[in-house]
Amino acid sequence: MTADFLAGLAELAATGGLGPLRYDASLPELAARYGDPYDCGRVHKESRWPHAFGWGDAWTVFCRCRRLRSFSLPAWHGELELPFPDGALHTVDTYVTESALVAALTAAGCTWETVTYENIPGQRTLEVAPAEDVRVAFVLTEDEDPGELPSTEWLLNKVGLWGYDHPDCPELDPATPDDGWGAQEA
Repeated sequence: MTADFLAGLAELAATGGLGPLRYDASLPELAARYGDPYDCGRVHKESRWPHAFGWGDAWTVFCRCRRLRSFSLPAWHGELELPFPDGALHTVDTYVTESALVAALTAAGCTWETVTYENIPGQRTLEVAPAEDVRVAFVLTEDEDPGELPSTEWLLNKVGLWGYDHPDCPELDPATPDDGWGAQEA
């Protein structure tokens, strides 16, 4: 199933979405497609929004206007449960090498910037801009499995998506009825 996951990553890099799970997606529309998400909690202690929700291992953050602002996939688990349009969660293998990822991104016509940080050795990020204000990050780490011989390949550790075009969410109309996700909670 790695080939399917790799194709999904290339789609994410090229379009800003993994199927309907995309930047600026509507929480109610995603819930209609995948079922109600589980509540992952507040992003900030002081306020309900932005708020984290999840479908399987797809961890999302929505603004109070119910638009997806970011999501992440913890690829280091080795496999993930991801939501599919049939409403079920499907397990996918997330073992992806840097060379396979680069080949998939290249085939999809994507360009990227490699980002490294001096204070985080053994990690680098391939950052793609599928739209002007949207970024996708593929975090890679050195293969340091003590049970295997050292590898020269870097492995996919985490995938993230976020945007810059929504700094201030409009205030929610106080007459808005409860939508089950805490519409009236501060």
